[in-house]
This record gives sequence, structure tokens and C-alpha cells, in this order.
Amino acid sequence: MTQDRGPTADTPSGRRLGLMWVFAPLAGALVVLAVIFHIRGWGSIPGGSCGSKYQACADGTGTLIVLAFVFTFGGVITLIGVLALLVKRGFGRAHLIALPLAGAVLIAWPGWQFAQWLRGPMLDIAWTTPLDRPEETRVQGLWVTGDGTVVRGRSDALIAHDPRGGARRWSVDAPVRMSLCSMSDTVSQGIALAAYARHEEPCRSVAAIDTDSGRTLWKKTVDADDLRFTRPQGGRVAIDGGTAVVATKDGARAFGLRDGRPRWSYRLDDDCEPALVSAAGGRTRIVEVCDPLGVGKVTAHVLTLDSGDGKELRRHDLPTETSLSELGVISAEPFVIRVTESDERGLDAVLAFGGDGVEPVVVKRIGTDEELALGTVESRFPAQAGLKALVHENTLIVATRTTDGDTPQHVSAYSLRDGARQWRVKIADSRGDEVGSLAVADRRIGVYVDDRRILRLDPRTGAKQHDHGAVIDEAVLRIGSDVQLLAGPGDGWTLVNPDSGEYPPLLGLTPKD
Repeated sequence: MTQDRGPTADTPSGRRLGLMWVFAPLAGALVVLAVIFHIRGWGSIPGGSCGSKYQACADGTGTLIVLAFVFTFGGVITLIGVLALLVKRGFGRAHLIALPLAGAVLIAWPGWQFAQWLRGPMLDIAWTTPLDRPEETRVQGLWVTGDGTVVRGRSDALIAHDPRGGARRWSVDAPVRMSLCSMSDTVSQGIALAAYARHEEPCRSVAAIDTDSGRTLWKKTVDADDLRFTRPQGGRVAIDGGTAVVATKDGARAFGLRDGRPRWSYRLDDDCEPALVSAAGGRTRIVEVCDPLGVGKVTAHVLTLDSGDGKELRRHDLPTETSLSELGVISAEPFVIRVTESDERGLDAVLAFGGDGVEPVVVKRIGTDEELALGTVESRFPAQAGLKALVHENTLIVATRTTDGDTPQHVSAYSLRDGARQWRVKIADSRGDEVGSLAVADRRIGVYVDDRRILRLDPRTGAKQHDHGAVIDEAVLRIGSDVQLLAGPGDGWTLVNPDSGEYPPLLGLTPKD
């Protein structure tokens, strides 16, 4: 009598059972991948909606959702079929659970990492600061200290925030019946300068602020009675090492940064007045505007002084003949300014001043194939230059629009040695998105795009770290327009809302897992 030994591995039934040991774990793996891809896919849609000019989607959102449904149907069908065959073959409950579970456990971690890679980078809003009151409050300017503390200059107060959680460190109220009218572009030795003015009066009152504690080190009142400088604007106060420089009615005065003691004063020629002052690297620059005949025949000059003793070192004549409609500092060192003449055929360019004896390099604002999208000196933070441009390693990096474009959708780099364009990269797409602001972070250029993305560019080549950038996961609208991008701790960022009565003044962004 022949004994029935059942199916062996070489029989068709045996091969089917062998395949069950493969398909059962595979079914469990597919089901887990479906769950992971649904979580990652739908979780990459900020606020449940994206793809518009106001909110970008993460790079792999569409792919994740499609694969989530593929894995769902494939996994469920495979799992049902495999379990049915296992039950038919007499496998017990332990096998029915253990085999799919083994596949699920083995795939869970690599599947989660793969889905994150496929999704692309995203940023969480880790913290925000409370809304400002009164509601109409607007930020006039910013300082960032050596440890990353962000100091916001409002018309009525200076407020310092911790860079890791936004907690308020200190605040200093503006003098009674005075408003902030100007702020130094930089902080030196932990000290910065703020200038104040009464209603419809010029910027006369200057204070040195210890940015670690908020303590006012000294106050001075200078002779500044030109009523054209009654609105908030940059270029009225500057710092260079241990010297504080203040624009006056007819020139500039310098004080000791820590003690406020007078250092030197400089008087301009008759019928001339300072349009702005800037200081860095041992040099103080004054842009003077002169109208000697009082008939609108205007000349302008850049005076270079020694910051230590106020001695004039160099005078550059600007090629202007009419009044200046736009004038702002883009960088104090190297000294780079934006100049726009009121004459429509007059000077409209960025000027970079190198060595004391070298003529400035000129980068025209409107070229043959693109336009530098600098905005205006009042477009973001009026007490400082609010331009969509920065200088990094002797290179001007700026938002640009092409001659056939309506909005700045590119970022371009120009050498400040010869004015030649080094690279241009498209940041936004055809939906109307535009470049919002630029920042330097960890030897890379950060670019905020108004569809809630942040990209990192290599300043040497313009290469993107990620093609689409990191999308901000914003479920509730907390980011306004004209926000300023700042480098945050680690790989994070900080956004500053100018209209801080309507939106949180500061938002801390961290990479999303």
C-alpha cells in the first residue's frame, strides 16, 4: 500500500504553499505602505488645499496619493486572496496573523523613510508670537544679534525675541510723543542705534541700545531740521566698530558707541545736505545732494570718511542731474546702494563702491532681458532698506523679472567686480507666484516665495538644494505679504510679518518629519 504524503515542494500544490510564504508577508507590506502613503500624501497638503498661487504642494504629493490608492487596492486584494488560501490549506490563526505582520514590520521603517524622501522637504510652523496690539502696529525695521535674537522696531517700541521659541526677552518704549524714524543697519559690540522724531518733525533724537538687555546706554539730540526727513527711513544712523555716526542738517556727527562721547563732526558744502549715512570696515559714507542755485540742477556725491577721525578720504560724483526718487543702502561693506533719479532717462541702477580710489561698478536696474525687482525703500521696513536684494561674497543677489514677466520669478547674481551677471535661476512658476525675500543661511541663500515655499541656493552657481524647495505646512493663514525671511537655529527659519497686528509678528519654522 502506498502512503499519501501530501503535496511536496516539487508538486503544484507545494509550490503554491511556498508562494504563500512570500505573498502573505507581501500583502502585509502593501497594506502598511498604503497606510503610510495615505498619511504622508494627505499630510503633505497644507490646510487641506494646495496647488494655487497662494499655497504650493510638496513635490511628491500627487505621486504619494496615487501610490497610496495603488497600495490600498493591491494590498487588500492580495491579503484577502492569501488569507483565503491559507485557511483552505489548514493554516492556523497564528500563521494568518504572523505572516502578514512580518511583512508589515519589515517594511514599516524603510517605507516611512521612502515616503518622506518622495514627498520632499516641508517646514512646520513650530511656534508663533502673540499678535501685536494696537492692531494697526507695523514693523519699521529689524536687528538680528550675534546669538540670533530678533529685535523688531515698531513705531512705539523695540521688542526683542528669543530665536528658539519667540519668547519676549525685553522691550523698550519710544520716548513720549515720539516715534521710531530710523535704525542702524547693523549691530556692533552688542549695541545698535535707534532714532526718534516727534509728529511731522525730523529725526533728531538718537539712542544707543544694548541689544542683550534692552538698556539705553545714552541719548543725544542732533541738529536735523530738514522736514523732508520726517517719515521713517534708513540711512540716518550707522555703526562702525566702536563709532556711532548720525546724519545732521548739514553733515554728520560721530560719537563713541558705548559712552556717547563726541568723536568728530563733518560739515558738507553749502547748499548740500546728507541723503543718507552708512558705515562699516573703518569707512563712513555720506551721500550728499546739492542744489547750489536752488533751481533744481541737482548734483550728488558719495563722500568716504575715515570712521576713526572723520577725515575725508575720497569723493565720487554720481552721474545725476535731478532729484533722487529712490536711494537706499543694500550693503554697508562692501558699500552698495540703489539710486534712482527722478528723470526717467536718468540714473537707475545699483552702484557698488570698492576701494577708495576705484570707480563704482554699475549694475543697471533694467537690462536688455531682465529687471532688478528692488521694490522701494518703503516697501517692507521703512526704517531700513526693505529691498529684495543682498550682497554675499562680493556678489549682488537679487530678485528679478524677465522682460516678458509681470512678477519677479527669478533670482540672479551679479559680480560686483565687473557688473556681469553670473547666473539666473527660475524660482516661481507661471501661476503668478513671486520671490518675496532673500536671506543668507549657512553659506547658502534662502529664498522665500509667496506661495509658502523656501528654497536654498548655492550662491556660487544658483543651484537649488531641492528643485521645488521646502513647503510650509500652514493650516491656518498666519503669513501675510512682504514678509522678511531670516535664518533660524539649525536648519530652521524665522519669518517676520510687517503687519504684526493682523498676523503673528514672528513665526519659527523647523523641518517637518
